[in-house]
Amino acid sequence: MSDKKEKDRLSKNLERIKPLLKKEDAVVFPDFKKTLIATDIHGDYRALEHILRFAEKKEVDSYIFLGDYIDKGPDSVSVLNTLFEMKIKNPKKIILLRGNHETSNLSGWFEFAEDLVNDPEIFDASNAVFEQMPIAAVLNNKILCVHGCIAGTKNETLKEISKKNSKSYLWNDPGTEDGLLPSQRGSGIYRIGPDMIKKYLKQNDLQMIIRGHTSHTEGVKCFCDDKLISLYSTLPYISPTVRAAVAIAKEDEIKLYYYRKTKTGFEWENETQKLKLRK
Repeated sequence: MSDKKEKDRLSKNLERIKPLLKKEDAVVFPDFKKTLIATDIHGDYRALEHILRFAEKKEVDSYIFLGDYIDKGPDSVSVLNTLFEMKIKNPKKIILLRGNHETSNLSGWFEFAEDLVNDPEIFDASNAVFEQMPIAAVLNNKILCVHGCIAGTKNETLKEISKKNSKSYLWNDPGTEDGLLPSQRGSGIYRIGPDMIKKYLKQNDLQMIIRGHTSHTEGVKCFCDDKLISLYSTLPYISPTVRAAVAIAKEDEIKLYYYRKTKTGFEWENETQKLKLRK
């Protein structure tokens, strides 16, 4: 549960960040040299600190976060404060995409709503800011970064993505079977087949999709001949067999880094995975 100081800090940050996000289109096109990509922080402030220290050590110059900053963990307000202040300080080098938890129909049901149950004005202001977040980022004109997946519509292009009509991009998942298949997540949500993902990349002259939204035992799951990378960057519990992951994009290479949660903190693994961008 967040204290009054953190809530007051959030209230001020919401006022400062809203006009910055409002200026950004639904799809942004950052041109970055060395970028850390992380996702699904879910109120885990300690994990966020751990990831940011790692990023500083790796000397990244920019960040893309793929949404789901709130809920599940105990410190949603502190996570938002940290990320918002990063964005306010360096707006051109920090991209904060919207996740499905940054929607009013979901944010009102879990930990974030509980934190602000006595502060409805801050809760409403938060959702108003969430609505201004971009939905996708095209990194260096090569990599589509998004929380969920593509929509799976016929001849789909980047122009279809809008802030007001973003459900598909926040909720859909990649699938292993060709075609557009229904999802267990609910009505109007789909699993997008490899055939559709490859077609989308070709039509939009892109080389890869990096997304979040789904937890994986290994922290990462690759689809579509490594053309779609699904990340999950936090861990809900201590387990020697489960790990989280972040990506660092530089030129035509993606490096995946893994860490595990221990009783005393977090430990990065020596193992990394390298993926080359290719058409």
